[in-house]
Amino acid sequence: DYLEHLLGDNADKHFKELQALREAHTKVEVAHGKQAKDLDALKTLHAHHASMVERIDYLEMLLGDSADRHAQELATLKAAHAKHAETLDKHAREHNGAQMHHASMAERLNYVEKLLGDSADQHAQELQALRAVHERHASDLADVKKASASLHASMPDRIAYLEKRMGDSADK
Repeated sequence: DYLEHLLGDNADKHFKELQALREAHTKVEVAHGKQAKDLDALKTLHAHHASMVERIDYLEMLLGDSADRHAQELATLKAAHAKHAETLDKHAREHNGAQMHHASMAERLNYVEKLLGDSADQHAQELQALRAVHERHASDLADVKKASASLHASMPDRIAYLEKRMGDSADK
């Protein structure tokens, strides 16, 4: 009996352990099936996405194209800037050369005033002198009128004198 008891207990114990192992194995199989489905879903999703290498290659191509285009535009702008700077320097030299041959505005104005005698003081003096000469002429003219009135007979007197002299000679 003892042996049977030992063996029976062991058989029950082994049976229980075997049953627990089967249940654990079933759980693992179910979990593995679920994980296999999840893995298949991830593989399907991953198939629609580019690989990391492909994505990095694409980004490098975009950045490379952009960098190349920007470098080319920058070189074009630098060339245009250099051309404008050269033209500006040329115009500055021409302007400075032309400016050396031209008198300043004050010098030009002084020259014109000197040439034309165009100064306000000179005009005022000339105007004053003309007024004085005009007053003298007006005074002289008035004196001549007075003198001529006393020296010459009036027009009616002269005609009467002429008629009288002609009449006397016509009568004779």
